[in-house]
Amino acid sequence: MGIVKRALAGALLLVLALAIMAVLAGDSFSPSAREENSPMNHSDVECSLNVSFQTPKNALIGGWIDGRITEVTNGSEITLKDWFVVYPHMNLTSPPEGWNAYLIYWPEKFNLTVPCSMGGFTMALVGRESGESFYQAVLRNETPPKHTRDCWGEGNGRWLELPPGKAYFAVQFIPTANATWKLTVLTPTKTWTDFRDYHIFFETPVELKATCTCPIDTLAERFEASIKAQSFEETELWATPEGNDCFKPLSVKLYRRGDDYLYVEFARVKGLDLVRVLMILGEDEGVVKAYAEGFTAVGGEG
Repeated sequence: MGIVKRALAGALLLVLALAIMAVLAGDSFSPSAREENSPMNHSDVECSLNVSFQTPKNALIGGWIDGRITEVTNGSEITLKDWFVVYPHMNLTSPPEGWNAYLIYWPEKFNLTVPCSMGGFTMALVGRESGESFYQAVLRNETPPKHTRDCWGEGNGRWLELPPGKAYFAVQFIPTANATWKLTVLTPTKTWTDFRDYHIFFETPVELKATCTCPIDTLAERFEASIKAQSFEETELWATPEGNDCFKPLSVKLYRRGDDYLYVEFARVKGLDLVRVLMILGEDEGVVKAYAEGFTAVGGEG
């Protein structure tokens, strides 16, 4: 709907490899998941990101980050890496054309910012012709014995056709326990890319200890209320998503306002104190569906 430190591409492939989403689990090397909800009454609790430690302190938390996010627990480090590529169908005898990415933090522009976010990746993708997407998610144990697992089996990912059109795309990461996180903050140096640009961001490694001040179900309910306050109405979703080895769906909904469609997916990363929020906004339901199915690890058809 992942995603990567830089929008990169080969001059021939016009590939955008952007780090996004959070992923995957493995009982053999993942820390125990903590309870996300408590029996307390949280109706009056503010939903905000509580950061008790951060270095460097001047790094902007809640904005763009790359696709590698590491949780440090009892001396062990588990890294989640989400990334995707988008490119047109190619004619190798001519330069690749047909796709652009605009680096815009659109959740703020459209008042769709998710509280408690440590950051993520957002942009507008524009395809003037059909293309393809590839999405892959892996979980890496950084402590010996080091081990990496692919969400869909060794070396596999999701290839899907993308129709022409424009889609606003966003992935945000929400911590659900007071844990230590390592991530890389990205500071854009440009406002758009034609996929052949390389130095799109300045990179700042950051370590912080943070959690959300409210349970994730409370956060999801309040975010939905803010969506509906903007005249969006829930509409029928094309399929009921099912969980997999990476994610446990918590809330997956489709909203409509006039010609606009908004897909919102809350999914817990199994084995980690992390929830990934995927949002896709567009004027064509078919385009929104294609992007949702292409960049979610939950999937619509499995």
